[in-house]
Amino acid sequence: MRTEAESGKVRIDKERFFNLPVVILIASSFMLGMSEFIVVGILPDIAVGLKVSEVTVGNLVSLFAFVYAPVTPLGSALSARFPRFATHMTLIGVFLAGNLLCAFAPNYAVLMAGRILIALVSGTLVAIAMTYAPDVTTDTFRTKFIAWVFSGFSIASVVGVPVGTWVANAFGWRWAFHLVNALTVVLIIGMVAVLPRNSHAAKIGFLSQFRLFFDRRIQLGVLDVVCGAAASYVFYTYLTPIMRDEVHVPEQYLSVGLVIFGAACLWSNLYGGKLADRGRGVEPLTHIRPIYCAHAVLMASLIVAHWVAVLAAAVRTPLAVFAGVMVASLLVGLLIRESQLFRFFKKR
Repeated sequence: MRTEAESGKVRIDKERFFNLPVVILIASSFMLGMSEFIVVGILPDIAVGLKVSEVTVGNLVSLFAFVYAPVTPLGSALSARFPRFATHMTLIGVFLAGNLLCAFAPNYAVLMAGRILIALVSGTLVAIAMTYAPDVTTDTFRTKFIAWVFSGFSIASVVGVPVGTWVANAFGWRWAFHLVNALTVVLIIGMVAVLPRNSHAAKIGFLSQFRLFFDRRIQLGVLDVVCGAAASYVFYTYLTPIMRDEVHVPEQYLSVGLVIFGAACLWSNLYGGKLADRGRGVEPLTHIRPIYCAHAVLMASLIVAHWVAVLAAAVRTPLAVFAGVMVASLLVGLLIRESQLFRFFKKR
């Protein structure tokens, strides 16, 4: 089945999952993930370049999260009140400006300002990408679409972060951000060429959207994601120094370690999408208790990484797998539940 957007006459083959709009939307999450996680791979280089400690540079990740978390639901709710394509392009422009600021930052304060600017729009960009689902694919592929858009972040871990790390080692850390900027320009050109221009007007008030959070199931789902992501990303933020100083991975193989970790995350995200299809509503979330237990054991075992380097290397990949399945299945299940609750509130 082929459809055309209301403006621009963009033809979309919705029966084929990997059509151009879907690929562009996955690529957009890839760029968001690469920009967000690039600090992980080049953390030591930034610290040396700006003459600050690695812990100080690591704080950029915490700051990013502190901005990202509260702004995302607000930005997502507000963006629904404006034309989708214009809003999408405006925010991706802000994203590019933030990365340009990082690339040319003369000091830590400017770099921090650039990261804040990126965090302000990243979550909303992901939310907007999700709204294209009914326009670029069929109902059959809806869950698969959500899983693949989220997997763009894992693809960034597999390809983007290691490549950025290699670029930083070869040419300097600023060139890693230049690479992000160049790819973002290519992405913008693709978005203009293939994304539909039609919009879906918001049919529910701004404040009414937050009634979702009064539902205990949503509260528990969000809490699960917060705890799981916190446990994973505290470790991931300092993955490069951990591999270098604790596991004693040679400098030239750090990118390989990042690729292995990212590949495990990618596989688990895609498996999370399949897991979300096994049941209705929040039922898929009931199957993750063993994953939580395994995740806790693997995290705890990292305490002995300094003494048993082989154990640390063995733990790193399954840790990524379990963390990815947990977070991806929760996110997909949560999105499905939110859509059902929206329909419930509209009927009331």
